Order: sequence, then C-alpha cells, then structure tokens
Amino acid sequence: MKYPALKLALVTAVLATAQLCIAADEPSDPSWKKAADNKIFAQTLVDSAKQSHSDLLVVGIHSNLPGTKDERMIACSLDRIGKVDDDDDKAGAVDGKTVLAPNLTEPDKFEILMPLKDKSGYRIGALALVFKYKQGDDEVKLLAKATKIRDGFAAKLGGADDLFKAVP
Repeated sequence: MKYPALKLALVTAVLATAQLCIAADEPSDPSWKKAADNKIFAQTLVDSAKQSHSDLLVVGIHSNLPGTKDERMIACSLDRIGKVDDDDDKAGAVDGKTVLAPNLTEPDKFEILMPLKDKSGYRIGALALVFKYKQGDDEVKLLAKATKIRDGFAAKLGGADDLFKAVP
C-alpha cells in the first residue's frame, strides 16, 4: 500500500467496525421490503449508481423515515428496505464518520460508509457502497469514487424529504 497512514486507518476501521451490515450473505428478514417495490427518489439514486458503475456490488442509503428517529435502510440494491440500522450503520448517518473496510468474510469486497448530505451540506443520512476489490487495489481511488457518487447524490437533494419523494 502506498499510503502507510491510510493503512493504519483501514486496520483501525476494520477492528472497530468488524464489518458493515450490508454484506451480501446476511440472512433476509421477512419485514424487509424489496428494492423493486421501493418507489421513492432515494431508490432511483441507488439504482442509477449501481447501473452506472460496474465495480459497485451494493449501494444503500440509510436515513430516518419522516416523523421517526430510527435510522434504517431506506433504499438499497438488495432487498433490505426497512432494515433498522445497527451501531456500525449509524457511524455515517448519526456520527458523520466515514468508514473504509475490506470485507472480513469476503476479501473480494471493499466497503465504504460515509455521511450523505444534501446540496447545502446538511447531513441527511449515510451512503453505503460495496466495491469489487482485490488485494493491492488503491483504496484512496475507491474513496474518491465513493465521494464523487455521494456528491452527485447531494447535488440532486434539497433536503431529506427529497429522498422520500414518490416516483413512478
């Protein structure tokens, strides 16, 4: 790895977070909804990012539903709509942290969780991305790509309510 400080940060993130809760092998819960049935703008953003970036395996948006305080998965490329966030998920949405971590059980995946903001810079949730990965890939480039995706979302969001706008 070219960046020793980044390597230390990555190891720390792995030890601190173990694994983001969007791993593809997580068992399904009957209360979760299907992505195909999720007709809100946030799902449109997720679907567009997934289609535009062949190296993205999973895209998810965490936020709280209007009128609630519980953070949950509101849009995802997997059928996990409604999944309540755990502490690792809340790191981005609530605490404003960016977490970079190779997947511990699937080393061909690299996970990034970062705060999702609206166009004014106000934090409205978290963006979770899982990239295809092989040892030696440049994590700084993956972070730059994730940041570009996140900033593209922000440019389309006037506020958290925009995430929940109905779409056909």
